[in-house]
Amino acid sequence: MEVNAKYFGQVSYEQGEAIHIINGLIGFESYTEYLPIPFDKDNDSLISLQSLEDETLSFILMNPFGLLSDYSPSLPKYELKELGAESSEELSYYVICVMRDSVAESTVNLKAPLVVNARNRQARQIILDQKEYTFRHMLGDMIKEES
Repeated sequence: MEVNAKYFGQVSYEQGEAIHIINGLIGFESYTEYLPIPFDKDNDSLISLQSLEDETLSFILMNPFGLLSDYSPSLPKYELKELGAESSEELSYYVICVMRDSVAESTVNLKAPLVVNARNRQARQIILDQKEYTFRHMLGDMIKEES
């Protein structure tokens, strides 16, 4: 199968590479089928989440653990069950990045990560009940904290 990806042009993929986002992303609930495309094939620190239903729709995702070493999202048991997982360790977490002209002014949403079960290709955007995370963390501030 092929998709005309926003950042990559024509990309071939197998059906098993796509993920289904239960209830879609916040604000984009009607789009549930996506292809995650890493910018660097050797790691998942930066990913384009390409919609398979609208080729103009793509989100930039970052691995939050590479940004914030003590990021520790806590999921309730019913969320784990819906994703087909027994524990958080079975899941991958990604945060949506809003890119600005300056990388330092770009923001990530640590409050509502996209949680993916790579085994069954099911995902869900979850709003964490943890006050230390907000919807807009500036990358420039996070880089300074980790240095």
